[in-house]
Amino acid sequence: MRFIHCADLHLDTPFSGLADSRSAEIRQAELRSTFLAIIERAKQTDALIIAGDLFDQESLEPETVRTLVKGFASLGEIPVFIAAGNHDPLTEASYYRLAPLPANVHVFGTEPTRFSVADCEICGISFAGAQQEEALPLPSAGSQERPFICVMHGNVGGHDYNPISREQVAESGISYLALGHVHSYSREMIQKTLCVYPGCPEGRGFDEWGSKGVVEAVVTREGAKASFVPLCRREHQVHEVDVTGLTTNEEITAMLCDKITEEKDLYKFVLTGETEAVPHCDVIKAGLAPCFFAKIYDKTKRPLDIAALLAEPGVRGMFVQKIMEEQALHDEALCRKALELGLMALSGEKVKLS
Repeated sequence: MRFIHCADLHLDTPFSGLADSRSAEIRQAELRSTFLAIIERAKQTDALIIAGDLFDQESLEPETVRTLVKGFASLGEIPVFIAAGNHDPLTEASYYRLAPLPANVHVFGTEPTRFSVADCEICGISFAGAQQEEALPLPSAGSQERPFICVMHGNVGGHDYNPISREQVAESGISYLALGHVHSYSREMIQKTLCVYPGCPEGRGFDEWGSKGVVEAVVTREGAKASFVPLCRREHQVHEVDVTGLTTNEEITAMLCDKITEEKDLYKFVLTGETEAVPHCDVIKAGLAPCFFAKIYDKTKRPLDIAALLAEPGVRGMFVQKIMEEQALHDEALCRKALELGLMALSGEKVKLS
């Protein structure tokens, strides 16, 4: 059996971290487009498996419902198997019950449900609510000789959201455990079971950086194979940039522009190092207009000779002495920042707080 395994699309994510509503709407539309790209790839397989969190929340936009229904219907007789997760649990008010899903869509119940597809058995179970602290029953292949696929949203080796123990998996006889919940691609062999998280098809924040997509898998009597397929429209890129020696915001902006390799992507820049310039994040960000979205964090330090400053007579020396005494009682990084800003103010410089 050959199939597409995806999870954690989180359709209709609000994208509240983006700069404006237009950018959020673009990303929401792109989630729908990525869903349709998954549908197109599934047309070349025996089945589409969705391991939970297809939706981000209980409410859905009408356009999203229409996209789902038409997309699933376009698969014809190719079956779709869905195990609801913590964001889209199978409740009475779930769109899995309310939307006019076509006949080829099978949503697993809150008790294990089995189907036969091609030369395989497939079984799954859905979340009944947003919390699932206890492990859901893990179906067992039993004595049947056909390859056995299990679909679940859960956390292998974890402690919440359906904690699945590796011991359970090892004893299950499952050929392929199609998982959701973890937003990065990973795979693990536990005895004869290939456990796979496809990750999310689109990153929704900088904690979901890098290439995202789905898994194309093949399960036979000989075993299971899985390949990651990148599909995301945009990547979240995270760069730590040492700006030591740069003296102006223009120089810092130019360095960051060199890091922008794909204008369509979203970038997070963390500025580090020692520089006389105090990075003005809004000014720098305005100079990075070609990219879709950018966020800048200033973790730079001003070059300071503490020994020389302590030896200075007058207010500056007294100020440094006071800060150094406070450092033993407070956060070191906070005291360092207070020292830098205070010295700037005593020197008559304009102090900007990011």
